[in-house]
Amino acid sequence: MAGLGGAGGAAGAAGASGAYTYTGTCLPPAPDAPAAELSLRIAGDSTAAIFPATDPRVGWGAVAQQFFLAMVKVADSAASGRSSKSFIDEGLWSAMKTQIKAGDYVFIEFGHNDEKTADPLRYTDPATTYREYLKTYVCEARSLGAIPVLLTPISRRSFAGTVISPSHGAYPAAVLAVAAETSTPVIDMTERTRVWLEALGPTDSVPYFAPGDNTHLSAMGAPEVAKLVAAGIKDLKLPLASELAP
Repeated sequence: MAGLGGAGGAAGAAGASGAYTYTGTCLPPAPDAPAAELSLRIAGDSTAAIFPATDPRVGWGAVAQQFFLAMVKVADSAASGRSSKSFIDEGLWSAMKTQIKAGDYVFIEFGHNDEKTADPLRYTDPATTYREYLKTYVCEARSLGAIPVLLTPISRRSFAGTVISPSHGAYPAAVLAVAAETSTPVIDMTERTRVWLEALGPTDSVPYFAPGDNTHLSAMGAPEVAKLVAAGIKDLKLPLASELAP
């Protein structure tokens, strides 16, 4: 991705692959003095999104506030049906950036809709464009003084016998690669949710997902996945971990 690690401004450009790319610095910001209040901001898809109360689907981000002390405010901008590409193309990321302040955390979780090869408005290639978009989020968040954290996509409830059959292809590995390349903290939600689902098993895991749906969480499942995110924060030893609820 052109421009990563450079000293340019915050302007974006279209890369050779056609993806929007960030052309400013991608270095972590200098730490600021602790704020009286900070936000945990979420960019992602329906697995993290807020739905109407009448909808059986519940994203983990919608219920994440309960896992933090009062200093942390969860601001969930995840949107159903979006990929790392369409979240930017539709202006959702631009709108989110106007709210980001120095010291905020920006959690980035995409993948489910990036996989849709038949949809050019959402599809990204895990070897190229998906990585470029993820780097855009990371670098632009840092340019605003925020702390980006990458998350691999949560596992689908896709059992083969008693084990989860991987359904995300090369996308989780791409997230891990971008995290390594950009020195960004990463929570491997694909693996964490796989372990959780296999511990429940094919039958007992059913109520944790919306009826007839093996992708979207239910009101029972969303807090369990948010709890896994909180565990990831603690395992990473992020400063944010000191604001986790006991």
